[in-house]
Amino acid sequence: MLALLNDFSSYQSYLSSVVRFSSWCSNNFLHLNVSKTKEMCIDFRRNRTVISPIVINGEPVEQVDSFKYLGVILDEKLSFTEHVTAVQKKSQQRLHVLRKLRAFYVTGF
Repeated sequence: MLALLNDFSSYQSYLSSVVRFSSWCSNNFLHLNVSKTKEMCIDFRRNRTVISPIVINGEPVEQVDSFKYLGVILDEKLSFTEHVTAVQKKSQQRLHVLRKLRAFYVTGF
């Protein structure tokens, strides 16, 4: 769910949308796993406002600074530094494996 929160009324609208979605899930026999649900606030202001976590079915939703969505790591400033670091680390590990295979004269790579 995505929302632009620029005042208190938009925040109230966001909370009501979350409640409607939660009740829609329960009415349609879908289990919403709150422990796997994350909330991330993207805020470019210098003085960030603290937002209390959303509560779904009596459980608070975890607020995170970054998360992986469809293989891309998104962070709260929409910079791709963490994603690039993860991709670089993964490629270095794969290069290391290829070098070990070449040391044992394994061909075809």
